[in-house]
Amino acid sequence: MNIVKKKDITDVLNLLAERDPVWKHPKMLPKFKVLYLGWRVKELRHQVRSKLFYTLSWQRKWLPIEDWRRFRDYAMQ
Repeated sequence: MNIVKKKDITDVLNLLAERDPVWKHPKMLPKFKVLYLGWRVKELRHQVRSKLFYTLSWQRKWLPIEDWRRFRDYAMQ
């Protein structure tokens, strides 16, 4: 059985768009990045991972599943 160990960051944007249609607008992408950066600061403050990890994750557009779940929970508050 193949277990998915990573998840696309933009899946969180899709969840936000399902909850609130305003997030579907292309102008919301910069706000989504600000949301990601806010979560990143929170994670760095708690020393979960390194700054480089979050930068590379944004560039790759995916996170490990545990990190993705924390980002999803942060974004859906």
